[in-house]
Amino acid sequence: MKAKQIPVAIGLLLAMTGCATNPQKYSWGGYEKGLYQYYKNPASSEDLAEKLAQAIESGEQKGNVPPGIYAEYGYLLYTSGKKAEAVAYFEKEKAAWPESSILMDKMIKNAQTASSSTLTKAEDKQAGVASR
Repeated sequence: MKAKQIPVAIGLLLAMTGCATNPQKYSWGGYEKGLYQYYKNPASSEDLAEKLAQAIESGEQKGNVPPGIYAEYGYLLYTSGKKAEAVAYFEKEKAAWPESSILMDKMIKNAQTASSSTLTKAEDKQAGVASR
């Protein structure tokens, strides 16, 4: 090999090794499989919730919860009627990922509004039953 080719060969070698290593920054757990199953069968939300809880637990232990995981889990809680728990996860998403603040503020407002209207409807039903 000629002396002029050595720096080129070293540069190519370094460039190839730089591309070869791609460490995964976040631990997504079984989120992808759970989400795929949920899309195929929305009734399987318990499985997705379990996968999200595992991803959250793993991420919290490592200090790197993937973006959107808190919000996704909060939304599942929201759709299952657990509004107060959903708000807690929306708040976590907002704290971990400040760029999600606008959306999370809207989700929090919706969850709180839904909770108060649900309570009002429940109170109305109890009053209706009591007056009969």
